[in-house]
Amino acid sequence: MQYSKEIPVVGKYDVVVLGGGPSGVCAAIEAARNGVKVLLVEATGMLGGMATSGLVGPFMTNYDQKGERPVVGGIYREILERLEKYHAVILPEHTDAPSIYTSFIEKYHQRVAPVDPFILQIVLDELVTESGVKTLLYTRFVDAIHRDGKIQSVVLAALEGLVSVEADLFIDCTGNADVAASAGVPTWKGEEKSGVPQPGTLMFEIEGVDDDRYHERPERPVKAYRMPQEGRYKVNHHHVYSVDATSSESMTDAHMQARYQVLDAYRTLKEQTPGFENARITQVASVLGIRESRHIESEYKITTEDLTQGVKYDDRIAAYAFGMDVHGRNENMKGNFKIPTANVYYVPYRCMLPIGCENLLVAGKTVCCESQAAGAIRVMPCAMAMGQAAGAAASIAVVQSIAPNEVSVAELQKLLEDHGAILN
Repeated sequence: MQYSKEIPVVGKYDVVVLGGGPSGVCAAIEAARNGVKVLLVEATGMLGGMATSGLVGPFMTNYDQKGERPVVGGIYREILERLEKYHAVILPEHTDAPSIYTSFIEKYHQRVAPVDPFILQIVLDELVTESGVKTLLYTRFVDAIHRDGKIQSVVLAALEGLVSVEADLFIDCTGNADVAASAGVPTWKGEEKSGVPQPGTLMFEIEGVDDDRYHERPERPVKAYRMPQEGRYKVNHHHVYSVDATSSESMTDAHMQARYQVLDAYRTLKEQTPGFENARITQVASVLGIRESRHIESEYKITTEDLTQGVKYDDRIAAYAFGMDVHGRNENMKGNFKIPTANVYYVPYRCMLPIGCENLLVAGKTVCCESQAAGAIRVMPCAMAMGQAAGAAASIAVVQSIAPNEVSVAELQKLLEDHGAILN
């Protein structure tokens, strides 16, 4: 069937960011603060993505593996400090591992940051508004109109119907590389050989826990992480396998299955974990947590060896230190931290520059990265650092009327460090 319809162009921007999750919010804020006109598009009714609608938490460590010094600053740290004013975070320097804040897990869990997801929504609203970002919630990316290796405009499904927006440069923070794939960028899904992604999980929150009686991790795979408020916990638990996050049918089946897993995890806590006898569910995530989807082909692919050796790329735009947390890809496979990482490792700018589309940047878990290595850099503080870098690069490119791959790395790094990012 062919379908043709004239739709309105509702705006022209310097930069359009697709996806309002951790990377997208930071990309939009950074670009707008640098003086360019920015539109941020988010499919749900809130910013924050996995941190809010997905209820994923805590923010995993932003310190080196030893827990001695922070390796992520910039907008991520600014968000934490804004949350502290609302008493809605425990700053990472005040947590330790193992503890109730890490579900008594020690490895790679030094200095996590528990946050309140509702107050986080408010903080993100404040920051994008103060920065001058134009934000559209309830608006979903549909298609990229591209020609000769450049995107001219994107088609969006707004509540008013299909609309189009134009821009000089676009940043794909959809979590699925939807814009990149639509613009003809080569991509792959999941593990390189099998195509099987890391599994998904439906997070939920509970209250009514006796903190003083919680002394050890619940029965696996259930993990309960204390939130800033006494007696409140986020619960990470079972897996749904082989979820194709680019398929509505696959996501529907997985989400339905995951709801039953929530009940099973809840029973495990109430019946088998001291301190949780009177716990009650307060909310279940409205979206399924997806650990892995598409990856883009770019100018450089991050490898597991890079992270093990802590390769300090000349074009690094972020540092991080979480382990390669690769959950089992099927019920019989044990995952997690099988391959060690360096005390600190880095993310290169080149992994965000997609092949075949010159006015597009990609940030977040879909950058060019081996599937095993993606288990490390997919985590939210690292995604925020990548998003801030994408926003900074986009602003330089727009102001200088150049393509993202022509941006001076030295200029980009200086801008990021001037804005609090940590690159060393």
